[in-house]
Amino acid sequence: MTNANQVELTEAQKEAIEDMVINRVNAMNNDKMLCDAIDAKVHEMEEHLKKYFHQRFHFHSNKA
Repeated sequence: MTNANQVELTEAQKEAIEDMVINRVNAMNNDKMLCDAIDAKVHEMEEHLKKYFHQRFHFHSNKA
């Protein structure tokens, strides 16, 4: 990411968010408690992490 307003995510951050995304997509239709827990974690994230989460969520939810 080259824009000065964007923060480069570490591989660990990307992997953690990817795991959350996969869990959120898999739980969409059958595990409200898990969805709510993931959504609460996302809500508390910094904006650049939220943005990455939503990008990955959109990608995976379109594949599901």
